[in-house]
Amino acid sequence: MFSTLDRYLGRAILTTSMLVLLTLVSLAGVFSFISELEDVGKGQYSAGIAAQYIALTLPGVAYLLFAPAVLLGSLLGLGALATNSELTVMRAAGISVGRIVRSVLITGLALTIAVAVLGETVMPRTEQIAEELRLNALEERLSSQSSSSLWVRSGDQYVNIATVMPDLTLLGVTVHTFNDQTLVESLLAARAVRNGDDWILEDIQLSNFGADSVSVQRQDQASWSELSAQHSGDKQSTSLISPELVKSLSVSDESLSARDLYSQIQYLKENQLDSRRTELSFWQKIASPLSTLVMLMLSLPFVFGSQRSGGAGQRLFVGILLGIVYVLVNKLLTQLALNAGFTPVMSAVLPPTVFLIIAIVGIQRTA
Repeated sequence: MFSTLDRYLGRAILTTSMLVLLTLVSLAGVFSFISELEDVGKGQYSAGIAAQYIALTLPGVAYLLFAPAVLLGSLLGLGALATNSELTVMRAAGISVGRIVRSVLITGLALTIAVAVLGETVMPRTEQIAEELRLNALEERLSSQSSSSLWVRSGDQYVNIATVMPDLTLLGVTVHTFNDQTLVESLLAARAVRNGDDWILEDIQLSNFGADSVSVQRQDQASWSELSAQHSGDKQSTSLISPELVKSLSVSDESLSARDLYSQIQYLKENQLDSRRTELSFWQKIASPLSTLVMLMLSLPFVFGSQRSGGAGQRLFVGILLGIVYVLVNKLLTQLALNAGFTPVMSAVLPPTVFLIIAIVGIQRTA
């Protein structure tokens, strides 16, 4: 299925790429653990739980660092072949540059599939488990996060949140109030906006459950403190949910799977809310694995160019510089394209396409 050339070049790329990825992830894990030590001793948060938390976040770190690691690994692996004149021997034996590029892209395709599987299956789950573990140890309150919503317990109230926006605006809020294990009240709000330590709820439906009847009230807008005071008579009632708790429980768009992002987009559209930012995150998730191929292509001009005259240190410097430039320009082009009126899919695809064209032109000029 694969020729000797494919296997040989693939082994050179995979070996150095995995070594670089392991090094980067290990360093990130050590620094993250040191940072977590500041919270050790709060509640039941121990050093052991902190270590478990960091271990669960490592798949997410590996996903974010995968493309830069492949870039560095390709520069080091293929650069070593160029330094030893092996690439020169291959070309002298009649192997064209296009054939070498094809072998590299076969390896890149395998890496792309691997990182896509990591981002869609392992990472979202481990990120949720990690945040749950950390929060339960620090806050000591019941909370759980499914693929579609967030559940939090506060006293006799159980709060369900369908979507947490990046600005901590809550969408689809449901509050069930119990009294001696009996449901006495349910509150539904389409939206909740943070107002200091309080929350402003919009499009409210309040249902009170009596012994033989149910009464329903509707309000356009009200604060949570006002609603709590009206129905419990306690002006010092507990907050709906603390912003810090929401922030710690909510998972960033980068940590969500494409399926979860798509569900959020559908929810926002159904409620006639702006979904462009979430759509952008969705298409970036789709295009992100392709960054691995782009990184491999970006490394090839340097391999075919002057790599024989440079050592591993020079290749490492070039790789780090390329990775930084790619990340910065990628974010800049994405936001500029979205603000300029481009569709989310175009905004997400534009940066990798630009760098792919640069890589192809570079390969043609150096080959």
